[in-house]
Amino acid sequence: MYKIRSSVKALIIHDHHLLTIEKKSERNKKYILPGGGQEFNETLSDAVVRECMEELGVKTQVEGLVWVREFISKNHISDQSKDNQAHIVEHIFEAFLMEIPEKFEPIVPDSTQTGVVWLPIDRLSEYNFYPQELIPMIQAINIGKYFHKGYVGDIN
Repeated sequence: MYKIRSSVKALIIHDHHLLTIEKKSERNKKYILPGGGQEFNETLSDAVVRECMEELGVKTQVEGLVWVREFISKNHISDQSKDNQAHIVEHIFEAFLMEIPEKFEPIVPDSTQTGVVWLPIDRLSEYNFYPQELIPMIQAINIGKYFHKGYVGDIN
């Protein structure tokens, strides 16, 4: 039986930098927004707060929903077996840190998490930031321009 996973992400911008989780794979580093799976009986905003505490070690204040993104692995990973396919619905919320620490100390980091990194938003495309399709929208938010809110589709 296949399931759709509900997930949350935190879009945290401070001083023209985006807060990201650094992950290391066999080949390279990649950067993603902090977040993870929603648990049973947990609201989406509570999931953001919990995931940020686990991955960043800090309290966050969750604001409004910015985007809903899907990731349907069969559309993006050609060599994936049918048993390993994933379908994730990701809810991306604007969030703010209650306090900015000198050093982040994750409580329960993901197994592939190697760090917490502030990336300069104007140079975000120079990094292996995932998903790439969000970069122009994040850059628009950073400079105060109008951006599309809502469903952004099945993007990788």
